Amino acid sequence: MKLETIIDMPCLLTGVWSRLGVHLFHGQVTTRDIEEMERSGDAWLARHPGKIVELVIIFPSRARLGNVERKRMSRMIKRHELDRTASATVILAQGLGGAVHRSLLTGLLMLAPPPHPAKVFGATSAAIDWLAPRVQALCGGDATSAALTVAVDELCATFRARLPLD
Repeated sequence: MKLETIIDMPCLLTGVWSRLGVHLFHGQVTTRDIEEMERSGDAWLARHPGKIVELVIIFPSRARLGNVERKRMSRMIKRHELDRTASATVILAQGLGGAVHRSLLTGLLMLAPPPHPAKVFGATSAAIDWLAPRVQALCGGDATSAALTVAVDELCATFRARLPLD
């Protein structure tokens, strides 16, 4: 199993395998970036209609979304939520700041739950273990937690190699 890169931007790397999408974020995301993400995602979905499972991994950064970017990102996420069978978000920031971000996102999911199972994690391995049965339901038995971990770790290593040192 290998995640094929479909979006490659300074702030984002997206890889897909079968019905799994993995989105890696770091740094400043602009409305222009979000528009490009949406165009690329829409094009992929048009060529590959059907249900998907998504994993989002947010790497630690000092950058914050402004109100305009936050609203635009929210619209983009909501737009295809019926296509998802599950989603997991990993916030890799450590310490109190990371805990606060994970708690806030968990609270938002409780206040406005998506129509599919969704969960927030502090570690990629826990998110993959949680998503694996859902990926297997769409993609078959090859989508084991171990195989997903290898593919996601490889994509993360590619992304990390180009990140600036904060």
